[in-house]
Amino acid sequence: MKQMLRDIWNRDRKGFLTILILNVIVSMTGGISIVMLIPMLGLLDISQGSVSALAFFTAPLQNLPYGAQVCMMVGLYFALVVFRAMLSRMLSLKETAFLESYSYNLRDALYQTVSKADWEKLAASRQTDTITLFTAQCNQVSYGVADIIHLFASLVSALVQLCIAIWLSLPVTIFVIICGGVFILAFKKMFRISKEYGDELIKINRSMYSELINQLRSVKEVRTYNVQKEHAALFENISDSFRQAKMKFTRLRAVPQVIYSCAAAFMIGIIFVVSVLIFKMDTARLMVLVYVFMRLWPVFSGVYGRIQSILTSVPAYEKLKEAMDNLSKEEAEPENAPRLSFEKQIEFRDVSFAYQGSEEAVLRHVSFTLDKGSITALVGRSGAGKTTIADLLLGFLQPTEGEILIDGVALNYETLPGWRHGLGYIPQEPLILNASVRENLQRFHPHATEEEMIEALKKSQAWGFVSNLKEGLDTTLGDQGVRLSGGERQRIVLARVLLGNPRLIIMDEATSAMDYESETAVRQAIRELDKQITVVVIAHRLATVRTAQNALVLENGTITEDGNLTELLNRPDGYLNRLLFVE
Repeated sequence: MKQMLRDIWNRDRKGFLTILILNVIVSMTGGISIVMLIPMLGLLDISQGSVSALAFFTAPLQNLPYGAQVCMMVGLYFALVVFRAMLSRMLSLKETAFLESYSYNLRDALYQTVSKADWEKLAASRQTDTITLFTAQCNQVSYGVADIIHLFASLVSALVQLCIAIWLSLPVTIFVIICGGVFILAFKKMFRISKEYGDELIKINRSMYSELINQLRSVKEVRTYNVQKEHAALFENISDSFRQAKMKFTRLRAVPQVIYSCAAAFMIGIIFVVSVLIFKMDTARLMVLVYVFMRLWPVFSGVYGRIQSILTSVPAYEKLKEAMDNLSKEEAEPENAPRLSFEKQIEFRDVSFAYQGSEEAVLRHVSFTLDKGSITALVGRSGAGKTTIADLLLGFLQPTEGEILIDGVALNYETLPGWRHGLGYIPQEPLILNASVRENLQRFHPHATEEEMIEALKKSQAWGFVSNLKEGLDTTLGDQGVRLSGGERQRIVLARVLLGNPRLIIMDEATSAMDYESETAVRQAIRELDKQITVVVIAHRLATVRTAQNALVLENGTITEDGNLTELLNRPDGYLNRLLFVE
C-alpha cells in the first residue's frame, strides 16, 4: 500500500494536492452549514440552556429586525450550500481527471514496457496473462487508487466534523472516537483476508481470460467433436468461482457494516441520554450534535471499507509492477538510431546461445556468412536451432558468446534500431488483422501510398486475387484472414514486407501449410525479388529449399553443412541428399 501511495504522489503531486485542498474546503463549508443549524434553530426559539453558539452567529445581526435576521441566516445558509455544491462539482471533475490520467499513464507505461520487452522473457510469458494485466489488473489498480483518494477525502471530512463535534462537546466526542477505534481494531484481521481475496481474484481472472481465449480459438474443433456442453461446463466452473469469490468478499464486508449500524444506533441513544441528563445541553446544540454524529459514525465504517477495497487492489498493483520489472530490458535501445549499412555481408562469428535459466546451449560456436542478394535455405530437424538463428538475425535475441557483424559492425543494442529499418519477417502463421487489405498493409507502413501498395501486391503475386475482391483494397479480410486461403494470406504478408523496402527477409516455415499452387506463387515471388534483397528461408520441404542458391544445415545447434545447394544435394551422405529420397 505504501508503494501505491508513493506512486500516486510521484505521478501527479499537484493534482493530488489540489484534490485534497478542495476536499478540505468542501468539508469546511459543509461543516459551517451544519453549525449554522444551531442559530437557525435558535431563531425558532426551540433552544434551551446555553446559547453561546447562537450568540456567536447572531451577534452581527442583533440590530436588525427579527424577520431580517431570519432572512439573512437562511440566505447565508443557502449561499453556503450552493457554494459547496459548485465546489463539489469541481472536485468531482478533478478527481475523475486525476483517476483517468493515472489509468492512462499506467496502461501506457505497461504498453511501452511490453512493446519494448526483452523478447526472451515476453515469449516465455503467457499471452492471456499479459492481456489480463491490461484489463482486469489495471482496472483493479484504478479502483484502488480511487479508493485511496476517497479514503483521504473521508479522513478530511471526518477531521472537520470532529472539530465541530469537539466544539459542541469534548467528552462525548472522545467517547465516540474511542468506540470507533475499538471497532477498527476488532476487525483488523479482516484486512489480511481482503489482501488474500485480491490474490485470489487475480488467479481467477487469469483463468477466465485463458479459458475464454482457448474456447474462442477452438470453436470449430469444439463443434466438430460435438463437445459444446463439456466446454460450456468448463467456462461455467470458472465463472462460478468468480461469482463465489465476489460473494465471499461481499459477506466479508457486510458483517462489519451490520455491527457498525447497530452500534451507531446504540451510541446515538447513549449520546442523547448523556447530553440531556448529565451535560444539560441546549436543544439546538443537541440536535446538531446528534446530526453530526449520525454523519460522523459512518465515516469509521467507511474508512474500514475503503481500506478493505484498497488492500484487495494491492496484489494487482504488486503483480503489475513485478511484470513490468521482469519484462523491462536491462539496456534500453536508443531512439532515432541511424540506418545500419548493409552492402556486403552478414557474418555469424563463433556464435553460441543459451536461453536464460538453461545450462544447455541451443547454438554452439556457429559461424557462417550471408552475402548481400543471396537466397539461403536454413534446414535441419525440429529443435536444431533454425528459429533461434532467425531471432538472432532479427535482433530479438543477443548471442551468449560470439558476435553478429553487418559489414563488420557488431549487431548490439546500439545498432539494432538502425538494423531493423531494413528487415522483413514472414512467420509460419501469417498475421492478418480483422481489417481491410489496405489497413493490413498501412498499419505497418503508415505512409505507404495506394500505388506503392498495389506495386507490392503485384510483386508478391497477390494483386491478382486482391483486385478481384468485392471492394478491392478496402475488402475486410475477417478474423485472422478467414476469407483467404493460407497461400493468399502469406502473399498479403509478403506484400507487407516488400512495402518496407527490406534488405533482409526471413521466411520461417512460411510455405509449410500451403497447397502446391500457393507455394509455387510464393516461390516465384521470391525468385523475382530485387537482387539487392537477401533472403533466408527456413524450410523442411525440399520444394521450398530449391528456391535457394545456398544452404546451411543445422544439427544439434551446430552447422554441419554449408555451401552451394546443388553441391549439398549431390553429397551422398548429406542431410539434403537424404531429404531427396524422403520426398
